[in-house]
Amino acid sequence: MRIPIIYLLLCIGIAGCQKETNYATAEDKLANKDWYLEKKTVGQQAFAYSGVSTFSFRLSSNNKSYSDSDGITGGYTITEQPSMISLNISAGSRQIEAYKISLLEKDYAILEYTKNNLLNTFYFSTRR
Repeated sequence: MRIPIIYLLLCIGIAGCQKETNYATAEDKLANKDWYLEKKTVGQQAFAYSGVSTFSFRLSSNNKSYSDSDGITGGYTITEQPSMISLNISAGSRQIEAYKISLLEKDYAILEYTKNNLLNTFYFSTRR
């Protein structure tokens, strides 16, 4: 049995094609964008800020700097583990907050931390 040459070339061509997969890191998704607070929940209370002036922050990947709309500046670190991503923000010599990132997409992020036994959940968007 002879295999047609076109079939052979097609098989070789398909086998040689590989899809490049670019895996963006958490920092790639978070840095160099303005993030606006859209909603927050503290325990059972919810507060919505969609479409109004609200708290915002920016992470700069060039120098690992943090700045927010309250005038606080400092630095940040992002730790990625298989089961968790955390964002640590510090100003001066003190740590401001350590957030667990429960959702991170191109233009949406959900950050959480627990304080006084209450879960604080912050919903951010880039408003694009």
